[in-house]
Amino acid sequence: MAVDVAPNPGGLTLSPAERSMLVDACRASVERARVTGRHALVSWAHPYPLTDPFATWAAARTRTGRSLYWQSAWDGSTVLAFGSAHDLRGTGAGRIAAVRSAWSELVHETIRAGPTGPGRGPLALGGFAFGGETDGTYGILPDALLWVPLMQVRHTARDTAGTPAELRLNALVDGSDDPELLATVLTLRVEQCFGAHHTNGRPPTPRTRTTIETPAAEEWKDLVRRATARIRAGDFEKVVLARRVDVTADRELDIPAAVHRMRETHAGTTVFALGHGDTTFLGATPEYLVRVEDREVHALGLAGTTPRGATPAEDRELEAELSGSAKLRHEHDVVVRMLSEALTESCTRVTVEAEPQVLKLAHVQHLSTPVRGRLVEGSAEGVLDLAARLHPTPALGGHPRAEALAWLTRNEGFDRGWYAGGVGWADGDGNGEFAVAIRSALVRGDTALLYAGCGLVADSDPEVEYAETCAKLRPMRTALGID
Repeated sequence: MAVDVAPNPGGLTLSPAERSMLVDACRASVERARVTGRHALVSWAHPYPLTDPFATWAAARTRTGRSLYWQSAWDGSTVLAFGSAHDLRGTGAGRIAAVRSAWSELVHETIRAGPTGPGRGPLALGGFAFGGETDGTYGILPDALLWVPLMQVRHTARDTAGTPAELRLNALVDGSDDPELLATVLTLRVEQCFGAHHTNGRPPTPRTRTTIETPAAEEWKDLVRRATARIRAGDFEKVVLARRVDVTADRELDIPAAVHRMRETHAGTTVFALGHGDTTFLGATPEYLVRVEDREVHALGLAGTTPRGATPAEDRELEAELSGSAKLRHEHDVVVRMLSEALTESCTRVTVEAEPQVLKLAHVQHLSTPVRGRLVEGSAEGVLDLAARLHPTPALGGHPRAEALAWLTRNEGFDRGWYAGGVGWADGDGNGEFAVAIRSALVRGDTALLYAGCGLVADSDPEVEYAETCAKLRPMRTALGID
């Protein structure tokens, strides 16, 4: 099912005074670049009447080679991004630290301006792979990619009803750039991106043509048996084993329709769609890796899963089994313990809820425990530093980390890419939010790569774990119309 896209507000129209402010901001950035001999970032903000973030993104996404739709489960805030002013990339084990360092340097060379005042500032947004060396599946998503968007639109929960969103134009300049020309180009790009647009009808629902499981079902169950044998032998306490399903449809998959379905049917999740060239990485994830706001740090222990029931009575029965399962509680406690210990390195007043809550989603329910802290006064750490420290949590890889990851490298049989990595954003003050990229898919044309994983402990049952992965795959199959 396609989604009809209503006309968007017209391109940005500047008054003479606003046009002068934009030129002045460009001129100040060019002058800074000329004096320092380094590139500078100009970031100019303007109010934007964002009545429907989804419609704005759906209409504009095809007009740039890079885009992001972000709807936070935390507070409902939305971030839209189009185009790239500058890419920040990292590779290998230090990929997150590399983009953090590059972003920190760029922040110091940024001129913020606009009729809304300094505002919130530019964002670095994107994500990173689960492991440090991806195999280049689809040849498109690198180990880590954050970028400063050419155009970003942000509306936060702190904005009151009727408050315009902030449209921010970003550009990397050097000392030889012409400020007048730069301001003209930025304005034209906004007009091109946000002009009115309609879809051309609704294409037919795709049908699955081929499905390939990696590893095959029985092979994967055998891996579960081998993993639990190693756990009983004392090699590690927990390992998270994933599987991938490659689906080819009979027609191109409809990305806006998938995002629309995720927004409508997966309450309590962070919905994202990251477009990069002809590939989109999208998902509706219930789990966030870390969130920082005004030095307050939030992480989430999410582990231990059971299906939803077909009736309210069955659902309550499954919830009781989830809460009372020693096996699932142990799996959950491993994750919470690691998060608490990791935050203690940087934070004061680390708090953990005494008992996990049950988070109910459309197809599954999880044990969930928030972990909170406050960054030590004087600390220069921010959301990217904490993401680098926490990733991968035991909910994604296992525990102890090194031993579990080594076993996965030898046995899992495929590259996860950005599945179970992180997707999100960071600002120049260390604030930001990174979600764990589960319940996700990598889509190009008529092909989708879907992923799901299970946390294994000593008494995990292969049949039960396989059924759990099938339940976890359903959200993306349904969203893409291939269920």
